[in-house]
Amino acid sequence: MNRSRRQALALFGSTFLSACGAPAIVTRDKNDPFEGGIGGTGIVGTLNGFGSLLINGITVELDTGTAITTPYEAGGRDLLAPGHVLTLSARKTNAGVTARSVSIDYALVGRLHRTGSAATVNGVPLIGWHAALGHGASGQRVAVSGVWTSSGVRPSRIDPAPGGLDLVAGTFDNGMIGQARLEAAAPLPADGSYAVALGRAGQGVFTVEEFHTGRFATVSDLDFLSVEGYLEPTRSAPGFRIAGLGHSFARDVRLQSIGERRALYFGPYTGQFDARRGYIVPDGFSSRRAALSSGLGADGTIPFVEI
Repeated sequence: MNRSRRQALALFGSTFLSACGAPAIVTRDKNDPFEGGIGGTGIVGTLNGFGSLLINGITVELDTGTAITTPYEAGGRDLLAPGHVLTLSARKTNAGVTARSVSIDYALVGRLHRTGSAATVNGVPLIGWHAALGHGASGQRVAVSGVWTSSGVRPSRIDPAPGGLDLVAGTFDNGMIGQARLEAAAPLPADGSYAVALGRAGQGVFTVEEFHTGRFATVSDLDFLSVEGYLEPTRSAPGFRIAGLGHSFARDVRLQSIGERRALYFGPYTGQFDARRGYIVPDGFSSRRAALSSGLGADGTIPFVEI
């Protein structure tokens, strides 16, 4: 590990310790977390339930024109299940939020390897995997839905996966996505961008056959973001990014009070994510779904931090 990376991780650790030692200034509010904004909205989060799609404390409607896809296929609503991590391109109006497209974004697809209480897929550790919906036997091919942390993926759902190409998807940096080292003949994505790598996982290296880049590559009117995730350190201001997202925060966003806690972030997007609020949510899927069942701030149970 190079010196600058060690320094960034040391800063990350000291920030977390100080954040845990001094409570954040937290308020509660019943207002719209988008602060009244109307327009193109990108949502990245875990599907908590149906009726409409319940995600990030928001109720999102589907209509007959909503496209639903995975990295492997297109289909209908039967592809969706609680615990899936979704990327939605949506339109927010005075009447509510309607999805134009829904992508099921697997973080990992490959062989599950379990040793005692530890588990990996494509060399990437699964954090708290036993609490995820689903599961799989060691050696089984699985599709992992979850969010990235600085030390691996925290899965919310693990499903059996069909044969085909392996997958690792997240923020590409210096030839790696998370702990997976990539080997590719194709042109590499830009460092810091979101990439889906499809290929074959081998001993210590993931051989890429194709890349897909850009989480909202086809969205031309992205004005707001709602994103679920964990922070990880970066060398550029404001010193953190959301692990696995592939979009940078605005330089003046204040994130120290969030620390290592899971959060839902809301705010304008102007080429960078100008997040205004971070709602602290539980790590576990069941407790998070229960906490968000009434939406954000509707009953005063979800605190938010002004950032």
